[in-house]
Amino acid sequence: MDDQKRGSEGVVCSIQTLEDGRLRIVMDDVSNLSAHGQGPWEHRVLVTWKDYDIAELEDLESLSETELAGFGHYLLARLIAVHCTRT
Repeated sequence: MDDQKRGSEGVVCSIQTLEDGRLRIVMDDVSNLSAHGQGPWEHRVLVTWKDYDIAELEDLESLSETELAGFGHYLLARLIAVHCTRT
């Protein structure tokens, strides 16, 4: 069951279709405007982005284990970084 509580900082991942048909994955740091609730969230800073051919993301199996693990590692490292700088 969801307790509807969230931390004060977070990372948002979004996907954007580029004019050339490729896809861009974007990570942004966000701050929770609610004391302990589910937001609303406010954009703080762009963290990074990476462009992919649409076929690469439609078939996740085409991405290497190293690519997928790197994405997860970077996301977790970013969450820890925003948490430690705010506490």
